[in-house]
Amino acid sequence: MEDQKSTEQVVTPWDVSGGADGKIDYNKLVEQFGCQTIHQELIERIEKVTGVPSHPFLKRRVFFAHRDLEELLNAYEKGEPFYLYTGRVSFEIV
Repeated sequence: MEDQKSTEQVVTPWDVSGGADGKIDYNKLVEQFGCQTIHQELIERIEKVTGVPSHPFLKRRVFFAHRDLEELLNAYEKGEPFYLYTGRVSFEIV
């Protein structure tokens, strides 16, 4: 009998492996990490707020989930300063 752990997907900063079928279940990742999916209306809002076309990775759904992006857009629309830390690069908008 196959070990149950080996049939579950693993996504960590060090390892990525799919489930029993070898595929990554992105909906499960969204749930596991407490994210929301990036839907078309959100992409359109980003373009409206920034006045520029969205990044190709957004349009192609390479970036597929977010945490608190809507709150960030609310702050941006109100002209409130905010700090954005992405895990790799940080930006300060003042």
